[in-house]
Amino acid sequence: MPESRMLWGAALSASQCEGAYAEDDKGLSISDTVPSGRRDLTKRYPKPDSQHYYPTHKAVDFYHRYPEDIELMAQCGLECLRFSFAWSRFFPQGDELQPNPLAVQHYDDLIDRLLAKKIVPIVTMSHLEIPFALTEKYGGWENKEFIRCFLRYSQFLLDHYGDRVKYWITFNEMNMLLYFPCTLGVGVDLTEKPEQAKLQALHNMLTAGAWTVEYAHALNQEIQIGAMIAYSPIYPVDCRPENVAYAYALERNALSVADVLVRGKYPGTFERFVRERGLTLDRMPEELKLLAKNTVDFLATSYYCSNAASVDSTAEKSSGNLFGGARNPYLEVSEWGWQIDPLGLRYALNYLYDRYQIPLMIVENGLGARDQIVNGKIEDDYRIAYLNAHLQMVKEAEADGVELLAYTMWSFLDQVSASSGQMSKRYGLVYCDVDDEGRGTFERIPKKSFYWMQDQLKNR
Repeated sequence: MPESRMLWGAALSASQCEGAYAEDDKGLSISDTVPSGRRDLTKRYPKPDSQHYYPTHKAVDFYHRYPEDIELMAQCGLECLRFSFAWSRFFPQGDELQPNPLAVQHYDDLIDRLLAKKIVPIVTMSHLEIPFALTEKYGGWENKEFIRCFLRYSQFLLDHYGDRVKYWITFNEMNMLLYFPCTLGVGVDLTEKPEQAKLQALHNMLTAGAWTVEYAHALNQEIQIGAMIAYSPIYPVDCRPENVAYAYALERNALSVADVLVRGKYPGTFERFVRERGLTLDRMPEELKLLAKNTVDFLATSYYCSNAASVDSTAEKSSGNLFGGARNPYLEVSEWGWQIDPLGLRYALNYLYDRYQIPLMIVENGLGARDQIVNGKIEDDYRIAYLNAHLQMVKEAEADGVELLAYTMWSFLDQVSASSGQMSKRYGLVYCDVDDEGRGTFERIPKKSFYWMQDQLKNR
């Protein structure tokens, strides 16, 4: 194997781990309005009420416990941490002229502590989290006012933290807007034209991201700025030509966002979809020029599972995969129905690199499971097996010639599941003692996988 220059680490998300949802002048976030349990992430939720439990309000209390958590990261040997800022901490209403100084101070200290432990910060500007007040005032990202508000936020982040943070990701899993629009303030239940609202929101996000890339490059040539997609390779269930063509069409649709991010232009299939649906998108010529000129430095992706495609409507379905699809009989599934496919990660990395020819980051990859404490320990051998198999494929992809900047497993701590709102769906190397209703001591207990990862990092 060639010597790896890839950073190894783990990931967290502010809305899923911080808690302290109303402390230190933080504003309400859209993530704070989504109650526990299986959530409908296509609609927009009202303000919290007393009838429901809202898991992000407490989460795992990373906001207060980050000093001890960073000590654990250092003990594990993490080389990097991918995490996100909370927009609603910096700009509680979303459109203030100046940021909240308490938020600035908080993240100053967090970054400085990471750097003191030689942990490289990889910061996501917006991860399933926008100020709720903005949605009340403007709706969601389908309104171009969001571009202006985001630019004030992103430019402040780059101005203030750009000398300490080299790697930036503008938006988390941008293509998932089309499947879970609630996470970006787009309520398809509030419009008569949901497809148009989602695609307009996507264009506005892409435009805001391109403005941010332009600003970052003008500010500091050392800054590397990328964006993120969710990616699951899509296999045809067999060699029937219709299934092969269908899988390819789904693949192209899934990567249409990445095409704009990297190539600077909407693909023909996207334009055909807009035309045949009779959609009218507000895409100004200067915005299209901006997209063409300001492409990303790297592409980040999550990878949890692969998918399969069949034109047969009676084919057995897979319930858990990000994009739905057919059941692959050759793969095991997690309790939540996600098809486990380590080889698919090597396939995905090679496919993306061949297609785009820019550096990649794997910023989410992990296994959700109901971890149990037995005699004070968590023996999560199933997670070790999952991570080991996937990391072997990452190494193979590097040997194949794929340029990888970082691998950050999901996640360092247990945190609130974005899709289900559960704490019992645990991904962390470190157990957090809190249940689905927010009860517990919040104590941190390193799992067996923590010590396994520690050994892997020590012997790289």
